[in-house]
Amino acid sequence: MTPHFIEVNRQDLDRRRREVIERIGLPEHELRRRAHDHVATPDERDAWSEIEEIDFLLGDDEPSGR
Repeated sequence: MTPHFIEVNRQDLDRRRREVIERIGLPEHELRRRAHDHVATPDERDAWSEIEEIDFLLGDDEPSGR
């Protein structure tokens, strides 16, 4: 099976990051707190995981430290 690659640029990733945060409806700092305190809903945990993945792809030294 041939691996498939998707090319994205910084603008795409930044836009997706904003969409994820807007979909959850919480400020990022609150979503981060809820995830770290283990009180996030399943949707919030999924969103936080995606934000961390995006931050990794963006090369942020401090994941979600915006």
